[in-house]
Amino acid sequence: MSAKARPERISELSPKNLFPALMGNAVWAVRHSGWRMILLYLGFQGLTALIALPVIRWLFREVLSAAGLHGVDMNTLGTIFTVPLSLALLLALIVLALMVVSLQLTVLLLACARMRTYGTFTLAELVGDARRLLRKLSGPGSLALLLYLFVILPLSQFGFLSALTRTMAIPDFITGELLKSASGTTAYVIFLLALFVLNVRLCLVLPVFALTDASGFAAYRLSWRLTRQAFFTLIAAIVIVFVAANIVGFALIAVATLPTVLTDAVAPDLSPVAAAVGLGISEVVGLLVVGITVAVLCAMLLELFRRGQVLAPTMVVATPIPLASGDGVAAVGAPRMGGGWRGPLVVATAMVCAVAGLAAVNIPAMESLQQTPGTLVLAHRGFSAGGVENTIPGLEAAAEAGADMVEMDVMETSDGEFVAMHDANLQRLAGRNVTVGQLTLAEITALEVSDGQGHTAAVPSFRDYLGRAKELRMPLLVEIKLHGGEGPNLVPRLVAEMESMDAFTNNIFHSLDKPSIEELKQLRPSAYTGYTMAFAGVAVPETTADFVVVEEWSYSTSLRDDAWRHGKEIYVWTVNSESGLRQKLRDDVDALITDRPDMALNARSGMSSERGLAGILRDAITRFVTVL
Repeated sequence: MSAKARPERISELSPKNLFPALMGNAVWAVRHSGWRMILLYLGFQGLTALIALPVIRWLFREVLSAAGLHGVDMNTLGTIFTVPLSLALLLALIVLALMVVSLQLTVLLLACARMRTYGTFTLAELVGDARRLLRKLSGPGSLALLLYLFVILPLSQFGFLSALTRTMAIPDFITGELLKSASGTTAYVIFLLALFVLNVRLCLVLPVFALTDASGFAAYRLSWRLTRQAFFTLIAAIVIVFVAANIVGFALIAVATLPTVLTDAVAPDLSPVAAAVGLGISEVVGLLVVGITVAVLCAMLLELFRRGQVLAPTMVVATPIPLASGDGVAAVGAPRMGGGWRGPLVVATAMVCAVAGLAAVNIPAMESLQQTPGTLVLAHRGFSAGGVENTIPGLEAAAEAGADMVEMDVMETSDGEFVAMHDANLQRLAGRNVTVGQLTLAEITALEVSDGQGHTAAVPSFRDYLGRAKELRMPLLVEIKLHGGEGPNLVPRLVAEMESMDAFTNNIFHSLDKPSIEELKQLRPSAYTGYTMAFAGVAVPETTADFVVVEEWSYSTSLRDDAWRHGKEIYVWTVNSESGLRQKLRDDVDALITDRPDMALNARSGMSSERGLAGILRDAITRFVTVL
């Protein structure tokens, strides 16, 4: 390329040229790349869900079995790495997951490239592309894609691209704790900004990997270089695409629930059928919207890749597919996809059949969801809207709000006494860089804590907190918190403290520390205890506890069912979003722990008094859209 020609080519990356090209390719993808790309995407999702996911789950169960585990949590996770067979199976699982997601997304990109250039693609061509990519993925350089596919993409809300990554996200209990302090909020915002920049600058990793001879590590470097000039233009284009997709999603919920609203009013007996059909339509159309979104993103990324090649003249394009220019027109003489009617007719027929099949499956589900939820609502560390966490004003606010129970934390002080406190370090709440284990009970209860919302209060002793809860007739879920400097016989002394106040039998207990709960259950078999897990995989681990407490990120209906099969209740923490609260109530989990007991109680009350299925249908559609 001559020095004179290069600036002209670079001008293709200027916003005034690039933005119309990206949006033009987005329109082209909807008009001409439609049904085949959608079917290909849905086919991949189906194969992943029906074949890859069961195989991966089976592999994970074998990983646990080889380590002598039934379920996995943070306390047992390390065991996997000490057993050679478990470690080998885990590596096989990781490689399989990497192969599945990489192959799915890169073949979609190559199919879109063929559509742009030739107007169509064949199954034989895609099989050939998959073979070439598998050979490349078998190299060690492909491991670099793990970070992009299983961290950067899903944490940036792009997990919907594959059935294997769609539920990956930052756990709410982590973000919730970070947002409770100014420094934590700042760190979280910086993390999100860094993640956002990485996601945009690395968006060409897969196109570069699929279309060139670059390894995974080289694909990172090339993507960073190729997106340098297009950063803000690309952001604008992606925002428009996702705004449009969300508008369609909201319209979908409104249209799909309208028939059920009508039948609830005039023909309640028909509501289960109307709701089942509405949910079926939502599921099918929702998948179509996601499929179109994927086709649009593929077309936009390919156009950016084509224009950005000028910034990396030494990059070797390895694919036999020559990318057409960005005008969205296939090569001369190539078969056009959008001219026929048979393809769209096949898709429409398949959609109708899918809706009918899903409706048949959904009818009993809709009928079963009419039951009134019996879920208990627990105020997490009291009610923060009325007082600082783990303080008596917060306890009183929770009682006034009508919470069924209050979850609170207890820690040991340096003189062997007990205090109501969650944080081992008092920096966040009291502005002092000192730990609970360094202070006596008299010293810590002399401190004042605040939450940044205008609430202040004294740190209560555990005895005072118990006494006030007893006066309010408010049962407690007492969490045994460890700071690492506890004295001997912590659990027996805690039990004695509660028994001295005749408060042992009126409250229940849980802890992240499994030995503490096991010891408590051994000392007092009548105690109602729970094992709390920040992470729970596949099944409930073996424990003598009566219930398990799982973080919302780990929760699933299969985990709930496994707990119930083993005769244990399941509590979910910390659920704060309205959609999350409604979903757990619909699932009838035994208890949910929330910072918003008012919202949870209102939702439960509304479900108890609702008539008809419109509300249930809205929640079901919201759950589906969230998972998608």
